[in-house]
Amino acid sequence: MFKNFWPKIVIALGVVGPGLIAGAANNDAGGISTYAYAGSRFGYLLLWVLTLNVITLFVTQSVGARLGIYTGKGLSALIRENFGVRATVLALLTLFIANTAVSASEMAGIASSFEIFGVSKFITVPIFAVLIWWILYKGSFKKVERFFLLISLFFVVYVFAAVMAQPDWAEVGRALTVPHFSFGSAYLVAFLGIMGTTVTPWGQFFIQSYIVDKGVSPKYFKIEKWEVFLSAFFTCLIAAMIIITTKNVLYDNGIVVDSAKSAALSLRPILGNWAEFLFGFGFFCASLLGAFILPLTTSYTICEALGFEYGMNRTWKEAPWFYGLMAVIIGIASVIVLLPFLSLFHIMVSAQVVNAILLPVILVFVALLMNKTKKLGLPEPSKFQKFWYNLVTWEAVVRLSLVSLLLLVVSIFPNAGDHIINWAKDILF
Repeated sequence: MFKNFWPKIVIALGVVGPGLIAGAANNDAGGISTYAYAGSRFGYLLLWVLTLNVITLFVTQSVGARLGIYTGKGLSALIRENFGVRATVLALLTLFIANTAVSASEMAGIASSFEIFGVSKFITVPIFAVLIWWILYKGSFKKVERFFLLISLFFVVYVFAAVMAQPDWAEVGRALTVPHFSFGSAYLVAFLGIMGTTVTPWGQFFIQSYIVDKGVSPKYFKIEKWEVFLSAFFTCLIAAMIIITTKNVLYDNGIVVDSAKSAALSLRPILGNWAEFLFGFGFFCASLLGAFILPLTTSYTICEALGFEYGMNRTWKEAPWFYGLMAVIIGIASVIVLLPFLSLFHIMVSAQVVNAILLPVILVFVALLMNKTKKLGLPEPSKFQKFWYNLVTWEAVVRLSLVSLLLLVVSIFPNAGDHIINWAKDILF
């Protein structure tokens, strides 16, 4: 038995990576800020969204892994080949806007982590903008990404913090399984933010491209599928723990998170006077991981779709569009963060909302490709698998689209929520 055990472990460790990195990068500065805001503002009322998110993230990332392994092509290349140039431009524009917004969120996270210690964003942002691009240009990011992943596991401390906060676990269980909905704009923003930071447009492109680059064989699809599931579960577990912690430490004391410093307060019960320092360090590392991945993923995807040379093993002369696009994204993100009238915290949360609003565009392409198994040369899934994957993916598209529309309506007409509720009561009762 043990003779075959260790070779299997070695093979599994060689395959894992795409799902783990995609999941860990979701718990970035914007994610932590959004979860902390949701917990401190609404308590447990949004925990049920994470239950849906585990399923949505697992299914959509599994589809991406399946497409990458069996076709050997990235998502943008498959969109171009199957839906034409216009559809490709729509997908790339969506990705560019969403990823630039999240890149701004990562830069805001870096700036926020230093502001905890009194260092101005006007010092940190220009320095790290140049440093991030330089490391990407030199192709050395691959050497340090595992280190950032390891450091980002710092947020496991929220599991201990949640336990030490002594919540009512029966109440937590109900909140995870019983939906609650509100038509208030703040609630809708938090709802979209949680969706947009867990299931992301960039994540769909990233996992597929990473698998193609890694050369994962179809015979290892089951291992990759397990990795995706565990990554989805871990991502949403940390999110739930942050909401539980901030509810019990901040919400119950009337404190609403509006900065990285106030979010650090939720760790005081477990870290004491070290809370701000360790939170700032973990916040910085999580932000830095995303600040590397987002420009790289965006440039890689756009160049692949449009036929430009790309790859970190190429020089500037060989791949000017590849390195130029990364510089543009980092530059735009930095300028947004440096605007004096924008709050760093609001940039981080707003970026997740932008993600959620744009995500349905990408999920529609994923769903359509998922149903082209014969044309793409993929093994035919069972009828139940096909039904389940379609149900989960299209439900996420409808959910995000409706909530985005509701947010637009109540932003323009603040009393629209009350009218919708009264209208629904008249119909039902």
